[in-house]
Amino acid sequence: MSSERLAVERIGGERIIPVIRGDGMSNLLDLVDGLLEVGLSILEITMTTPGALERLADLRERRPSLALGAGSVLDADMARDAANAGAQFIVSPVFDVGIINAARDADVAVVAGAFTPTEAQKAWEAGADLVKIFPASTLGPQFLTALLAPLPHLRLVPTGGVDLSNAADFLDAGAYAVCLGGALIDRESLRTGDYDEVFRRAADLVERIGERAEVV
Repeated sequence: MSSERLAVERIGGERIIPVIRGDGMSNLLDLVDGLLEVGLSILEITMTTPGALERLADLRERRPSLALGAGSVLDADMARDAANAGAQFIVSPVFDVGIINAARDADVAVVAGAFTPTEAQKAWEAGADLVKIFPASTLGPQFLTALLAPLPHLRLVPTGGVDLSNAADFLDAGAYAVCLGGALIDRESLRTGDYDEVFRRAADLVERIGERAEVV
């Protein structure tokens, strides 16, 4: 099985993508190990995070069981750099054919950004494995249900406004997976390295969606 397909299947099986975005970051391995312990083995590090490439490379070596993604990817060069650093999936807030092609050339999965039905379909036609609906807070779970009615082949990943209170609603509306950033891993915890509350939220989230079937 290709690395690209494997990443897509892992995302569809686990259905939760924790996202790290922050200027300061302490005890990253402690964070990763705690997330692994509660059953979250996928992690996205945004390229807006200082030292993102170095952190991706370090985690790829030290925690090989993780499915690592690079987020906030804005062009093909950035996609290639992230793949070379060890990212197994690329996430962009926009639809850019160059990003999709670079990811596919590197045999990594790509999650292309979209806001409208046209953008979502165009991203899929261009070769995106998954389509990131962003910002999801503006559209809500009902948008996914409406979008999937005429376009059931799309695999949608809402992000931006997904939190513990509505993650299950997005999944019930047909999301392939959901991304959670600050609602799960907040900037203050990243800064201080105190992740007890993060782990509590993560365990609660896993329990809430644990009974939902895999979407592979």
